[in-house]
Parts: sequence; C-alpha cells; structure tokens
Amino acid sequence: MTTALLPELSIIIVAYDSLNDLKRCLPTVVIASARINHEVIVVDNYGRDNLGNWLSAHHPAVRYIANAINTGYAGGNNLGIAQARGKWTFLLNPDTELTPSSLDQLMDRARQYPHDFITPKLLNPDGTINACGNQMQYTGVTTCRGLNQPASAYTVVEEVPLLSGAALLAPTKALRELGSFEETYFMYFEDTDLSLRARLAGYRLLCEPNSVVTHYYKLGISPVKFYYLERNRLLTFFRVFTKSTLRRLLPALLLTEVLMWGFSLRGMAYIQARFRTYNWLWRNRAIIRQQHALIQVQRRVPDQVLLQGSLESMPFDQLIGGKIDTLTNALLKPIYKLLRPHL
Repeated sequence: MTTALLPELSIIIVAYDSLNDLKRCLPTVVIASARINHEVIVVDNYGRDNLGNWLSAHHPAVRYIANAINTGYAGGNNLGIAQARGKWTFLLNPDTELTPSSLDQLMDRARQYPHDFITPKLLNPDGTINACGNQMQYTGVTTCRGLNQPASAYTVVEEVPLLSGAALLAPTKALRELGSFEETYFMYFEDTDLSLRARLAGYRLLCEPNSVVTHYYKLGISPVKFYYLERNRLLTFFRVFTKSTLRRLLPALLLTEVLMWGFSLRGMAYIQARFRTYNWLWRNRAIIRQQHALIQVQRRVPDQVLLQGSLESMPFDQLIGGKIDTLTNALLKPIYKLLRPHL
C-alpha cells in the first residue's frame, strides 16, 4: 500500500461492555470525520456483548480487534496504536459524543502544531465543563481542569499540564516512541503517566477548546477505583521523577499519604485498597526501578518543568465536596505551600 492511500487519522476506541455507548458514539464519529481521511479501530476488551457482529452489520468500515484477554484501557489502546496507520492517532472513550466540527478543529490544530499532543474541551451532558485537560496537585493527585464551570470558560488554545484520556490526539510516531501506555496501570492514571512522559521528552500538551466532545461520565469513587488511582499515582512518581526530586517531595508525599488513609476510613474495602497498594509496589519494586531507568533516557527537561503550574490545594471537591472541601483546603494549602520544595 502506498503512503498516499494511508489514512491521515486513526481513531481508536477501547470497548468493555460498551455496545450501548457505541450506538450513541459511532454515528457522531461518522459525521465528525466525514472530511478527514481516517480509519476507526475498535478494540473489544469484553467480547460477550456481540459487539463484533453489531459493528459488521452497522459500521462495516470499522476495524474490529477482539482482545484475547481484558488488558484494560492501557493494553487495549496499545493494541490499537500498534495497528494504527494514520499520521495522528485520536484516542476516544466510547462514552462520548463528538460535535460535527470537533475533529476538523482538532486536525486543523494538529496540522499547525504537528508535534504536539492535543485534547479537546470535554463537556458534561448538562453542558458544563467536564475537563479542559487535567491538572495535578504537586504530590500527584489529579483533577479535571475546569470541572463544572460554564462551557463558555476556557476559550483560547493553551498549554495544559496533563491530558484527559477520554479524548486525546497525538502523533502516532510520538506515541510509539514513548512506548504508548504502561500496561501494568490497567486503568486510571495512565493518561497522567503518558502526559508526564511526553512532557519529559519535550512534547507540548495543548487544549483546543473549539473542539467540543460530550463525555457521559459520572464522577465517583469506589474501592477498586481508589486502589488503582492511588497505586498508579505512586507508581507514576516512582517511574518519572528523579530520586533527588522524590527525596525533596517526601514530606509533602507523606502528608498526602496521611490524608488518603483518612479518606480510606470510610470503609474496610478502602483500607484494604491502601494495603494492596503498598504490597503491589513493594513486590514490583525491581521492575519499577528498571522502568525508571528507561524513562530517564528520554528526559529532555528537568522535573522543575514538569511540576510548574501544579497545584498546592487538593481537589477535595472531587472527593468530598461541600463546606468540608473549603475548610480542609483552607487548613492544608498553607502547609503544602510550606512543604513545597524549590527544585
């Protein structure tokens, strides 16, 4: 096949019992991609909802990949990235809807900045903002940037600290050079890890607010989600940041551990998740050291750059909310500010 026939854009959707979501999502993908030379790849991590047959009947142009086992968001996307033929790859959650001009806006920006990673403006179904990229408290707890603000907020293209894995566009070559996603993450925080590794390697992360995607996502946390978020938060820091930075961050990291233990007191399943986190990290410490060494080879910027713009306040509004959130941050923000190291 000649280069001229290759698609410009590969759209990858990882499905897990997602048939109903795809019935809503894929028609919007068809409309939004009409003026772009593209391919759509659906990776099925579930395989029990007859998705393959439904796609053959209703979206025969979609390339369907049945994953032999459920390798999570990270592994599913890696399968798709390995098969992608486009110059750019757009990673999209199945619980989304694209506006008709969303992909045109993203691709216009990508052609203007061909080496950048770009995320659209994600909206909640009620029209408020779900995320304009993500941001991070400097000990690693992440938050959706602009959550629940009016859709009219964030109107200019700007650099963001982190991308949202619900919808992100990247040069396919860059994704492969970075090693795509680390599959041990399975789910949650893999977009943060990828974002930090991309910035470490010198790539910019942008939010294109004129590209709008609705994300049917309900904020919440379960013991399983708490386990993966916390395990993968610490895993990311051990993989990405230098030992010197980790030593300087240690007092603040310990404070965050105390807070997370406090959060886990809501139930025994959350307490067990904390112990599982430490057990997993200890058992995999040798592999983590190897991963850390490999990532440092790609380093083009210091940790100081990675932590620029990171928050001192905690995103308690996404954990507990209400007056408790305001009061807790009023007490803790000065402490985190005091503990923040000068790198």
